[in-house]
Amino acid sequence: MAVQDMITLGIIGINIILTVILLSIYYKNHRLVKSKMTLGLLFFALAFLIENLVDFYFYNSLITQEILGFTTIHMGVNVLEMIGILILLYVTWK
Repeated sequence: MAVQDMITLGIIGINIILTVILLSIYYKNHRLVKSKMTLGLLFFALAFLIENLVDFYFYNSLITQEILGFTTIHMGVNVLEMIGILILLYVTWK
C-alpha cells in the first residue's frame, strides 16, 4: 500500500469521526428542539456517515487494483469533503 493510499484512508477515517461528532450534535439538538430542520440535519449526517463507511470499505478494496490516477483524484475529493465537514462542524458548534 502506497503512502498516498494510507493518507487517503486516514482522511476518510477523519471524515467518519467528524461525521459521528456532527451526528451526535444533531441528535442532541433534535431531542431538545424537535423541528423538521434538526431531523433533516440528523438524516443528512446519517447518510453522510453511511457514504463515508462505504467509501472506506470500497477504497480499501480498490487499492490493490492500482487504477492510474484514481488515488490522487479520490484523495482530492476526500480533502474537499473534509474541509466541508469541518466548516459545517464549526458552524454547528457555534
